[in-house]
Amino acid sequence: MAQVGLNDLHFALLEEDTKETLTYAPPEDLVGAINATINPTVNTQEIYADDQLWESISALGKIDVEIETADLPLKVRAKILGNKIVDGVLIENKADVPPHIALGFKSLKSNGTYRYVWLLKGVAQSMAEDYSTKKDSVEHKMPKLKLTFMPRLYDGEWKRTADEESTDFQGAQVWFVNVPGDDSETEGDETHGD
Repeated sequence: MAQVGLNDLHFALLEEDTKETLTYAPPEDLVGAINATINPTVNTQEIYADDQLWESISALGKIDVEIETADLPLKVRAKILGNKIVDGVLIENKADVPPHIALGFKSLKSNGTYRYVWLLKGVAQSMAEDYSTKKDSVEHKMPKLKLTFMPRLYDGEWKRTADEESTDFQGAQVWFVNVPGDDSETEGDETHGD
């Protein structure tokens, strides 16, 4: 099925990710979703023997993500990028360290149901900004947030995806309540990977 929509964008600060513990802050809305691009880097090593391709081994590298929104309020921007707000002014400092976050959303499919997605551990880059003078025709400048995602230490997972029409998937109503795998979840059905 083709993806024809994007909405309910959320983010959650990753508070702890160790081999033993995984906790997130409660998810928060990131309204005005326009576009989301997920681009995993796959590194491939090929081995040739007996005059032919003998083996091809692939490993997941970084996952580049770009999110375009209609607006990115300064309070949200400060949380995602590790900046400060003092007396209503966003202060960006060279020493700022963006926190690890999770990013969740749903996408309408051409059959009228939704695909649900959580990207589980990423860090945002400082934002490029583009300003220009007003002209006769309106030209919108939308905030674009670039992030790099990676597997969690806790279980090696980097993404969870579910289709609403799957008879096995019962979590649509609570998809944005907690980030999947969070130790503070009350469902108790999560398994910890090695």
